[in-house]
Amino acid sequence: MSHNKDVKRTLKNERLEYPIKMMHAYPSVNVGWGAHTMVGNDARSLGMTNALIVTTGLKGTGIVETIQGVLKAAGVESSVFDKVTPNPKDFEVMEGAKVLAAGKFDGIISLGGGSSHDACKAIKLVYSHDGQDVRTFEGAFKATKANKIPQLAINTTSGTGSEISCFSIINHTDKKYKMALFDPNCTPSKSINDPLIHQCMPGDLAAYTGMDALAHGVEAIASRLGVVSAYGPGLSAITLIFQNLRQSSMNRNNDKAVEAMVWAEMAAAYSFNSAGLGLIHSMAHALGGLYDAPHGLCNAIGLVPVCKFNLPAAPERFKMMAQAAGVDVTNLSDMAAGEKFIEAIGQLKKDLGITKTFKDLGLLEKDIEPLSRFSVADICTEGNPTDTGLQDMIKIFKECL
Repeated sequence: MSHNKDVKRTLKNERLEYPIKMMHAYPSVNVGWGAHTMVGNDARSLGMTNALIVTTGLKGTGIVETIQGVLKAAGVESSVFDKVTPNPKDFEVMEGAKVLAAGKFDGIISLGGGSSHDACKAIKLVYSHDGQDVRTFEGAFKATKANKIPQLAINTTSGTGSEISCFSIINHTDKKYKMALFDPNCTPSKSINDPLIHQCMPGDLAAYTGMDALAHGVEAIASRLGVVSAYGPGLSAITLIFQNLRQSSMNRNNDKAVEAMVWAEMAAAYSFNSAGLGLIHSMAHALGGLYDAPHGLCNAIGLVPVCKFNLPAAPERFKMMAQAAGVDVTNLSDMAAGEKFIEAIGQLKKDLGITKTFKDLGLLEKDIEPLSRFSVADICTEGNPTDTGLQDMIKIFKECL
């Protein structure tokens, strides 16, 4: 009798895993050849007259000086904070926030790839909370005060999508892992994507960042959050990547392919901004924190093993992705089509010359279990379509080793 009552109660309260979806806003974006020539007007429209530029890795390219010249011509003064490193660190964020607070700045500009944008977002949070430790913003929706300053994000790499997302990833240097800061206050006020600047990337970086964008699309579509509106941009990103990443990486003068990858990384970011990510990124965050490993390369290595792990949980969506990638799935079951898609990812990686493993990035056997614990606890794991325990994570790390 009691069992029957429980069954009736369960049926009556039937629910979805995530019955309510939360859609996150993204900023206005200028996209196109020469878009960087308008950044002075963009900065002025945000009320900037004196901006702090946060950047990393652009010394010798002339990009910083070019942007400062465009700003100056529009009447916007600027200073540069370039003490941010790839996989930005917590202490770098705190130092940047002090520089911002000490100057008479009315705007902040991130110039570069994901590291520059992530650091700038975190600096903006710390500054807006009067110097509060950046570590206290780890997790979701930790901001308690409105932004005090607008952010203009000028993007230079075709991968992270950080210029339009509400995520900031910062290294916790004591515990040696990457913290995920997830808050609407992280989102830039406006963004710029100029293929002319993206074209300055070397071929290997174009390959790594392109695989990062592919991981975004794949994980957002497979996500257990089930955000249906993420499928459109995510599938578009997958199509563009399979059609253009090889050419973009191998010939940086291929204007058409370079521009297509700009659109691809943005589409993939639109997809994950609301749909979330999964284990590929959880692993990359753990490796980036302990070994300072390149994020895009980590994702490229983790893509195939994680996709194999997740395929049984979402075969119909893997079939959708296979079709978007141009794989012939005629008369194939969802599972078989998904397997073909995973093979196509492996071939793409091979064609790009990405042969490194996690061992090449420094991963030691003794670190696998602690890294797996961090990965299971990472906020991105919440979106993974397959339930994941510690032993599952250890197995996947070993496959990538």
